[in-house]
Amino acid sequence: MSKNWNELREGAGRVIDKISAEAVRLGDAASMKLKLEACRGRLNSEYATLGKLTYAKLNGGKDNAEQIDAAIKRITDLRLAEKEILRDIEEAKAEKEAAKEAEKSLGNK
Repeated sequence: MSKNWNELREGAGRVIDKISAEAVRLGDAASMKLKLEACRGRLNSEYATLGKLTYAKLNGGKDNAEQIDAAIKRITDLRLAEKEILRDIEEAKAEKEAAKEAEKSLGNK
């Protein structure tokens, strides 16, 4: 009886471990997607700012070259951040696929 109970407890423990690992992966994926959307929102805002500054310069002759340069730098920084987040998402997908493949190969043995 105790042997069956120990086997059941160990099996339940493995299931809980798998569920926990998957929950962490899903949480990480959701977090990365939120970061990506936030980055893209800031990027769109900076593009709008750059457009307004450029319009003011071209139509009103306003001397705002420093502000335009600062907006371009912020856009460049945000585009780099976006690329990093996208790379992290792709790496996480590749890790998830590798884990699935490893699990399949262990299951087939």
